[in-house]
Amino acid sequence: MFVRLLLLLTIVPIVELFVLLAVHGAISERYGFQTGLLVTVGAILITGLLGATLARSQGLGVIRELQRSMASGQFPARSLIDGAMILAGGAMLLTPGFLTDLVGLSLLVPVTRNLYRRMLNSWFLHSVRRGATRVRFQSEFVPGPDRVRRESGTPRGPVIDVTPEDHD
Repeated sequence: MFVRLLLLLTIVPIVELFVLLAVHGAISERYGFQTGLLVTVGAILITGLLGATLARSQGLGVIRELQRSMASGQFPARSLIDGAMILAGGAMLLTPGFLTDLVGLSLLVPVTRNLYRRMLNSWFLHSVRRGATRVRFQSEFVPGPDRVRRESGTPRGPVIDVTPEDHD
């Protein structure tokens, strides 16, 4: 895991720098150095502003859906996953670079976010089935209008270990 994270944190910035320099070079060749610099920096700023605006509107929508789910006594799994993807997309848009901006924008658009959610769900189910991931649920949430939270140190609901054998 450490090696993957190290590669991600070194390769992505190098690729982003290469793309930024290539875009700047292409624009500078045609319109001059200063214009190329202004257009490249301007594009980065515009995608950051666009991303912040989109992240805010999508985030508020997810918060409303989260509140609706909680009020109706349902676990807001989809809203939590969407919220995490919107947070990641917003962070990527704040990172200078065109590739991270593209991925960040795709995380903020509901259509592509649904695709990412399906891929994540499929990967997670596959991981559970092959035994690489083990899921343990402990519920503190009591649905219905009479929600009660127990203050004792005992588990607040069923504890279920999901293993591949449980699915057979």
